[in-house]
Amino acid sequence: MSHNLYHKEILPASDGMYRYALSIVREPETAKDIVQDCLTKIWSIRKDLDKVEKVNAWAFRIVRNRCIEILRRNRYADLDEKVVNMRHSDPVEEQAITNDFMSLMRKVLKELPVKQQEVFHLREVEDMSYQDIAETCGLTESDVKVNIHRARKKVKEAMQKIDAYGIAN
Repeated sequence: MSHNLYHKEILPASDGMYRYALSIVREPETAKDIVQDCLTKIWSIRKDLDKVEKVNAWAFRIVRNRCIEILRRNRYADLDEKVVNMRHSDPVEEQAITNDFMSLMRKVLKELPVKQQEVFHLREVEDMSYQDIAETCGLTESDVKVNIHRARKKVKEAMQKIDAYGIAN
């Protein structure tokens, strides 16, 4: 039965799985690899497919999780590459770039509302949990998450603008 379920439900959905993966990772070859990995994983546990209530949704969830895993791994690889490139640069230039970046970051953070500054600092600098931040600031966990999300979004937009145009504001 599970073998048939794989061929009737999973394989026909593989094109949709590819499109979904492509929409997340934005690289055709990586999306193909992800779908192939997921199909292999699903095939290896095909005996248990009868236990899955919504096989299609479950398969797409596996694709999504694999995409996120790949993106996280690539993000750190990109950071490692940047660090290696920085090590080969001029120390004076490196220090100037770092100082400029920190100055711009401080300016961006000062423009955030006070509550967002506070929760952002507690989360990103102090590495506190959402629950601890909520208790510290007298907010709900939901409020903390919303404020951190908004702060990160504003910081990201400002940094992208600076990176793209070389200007702050």
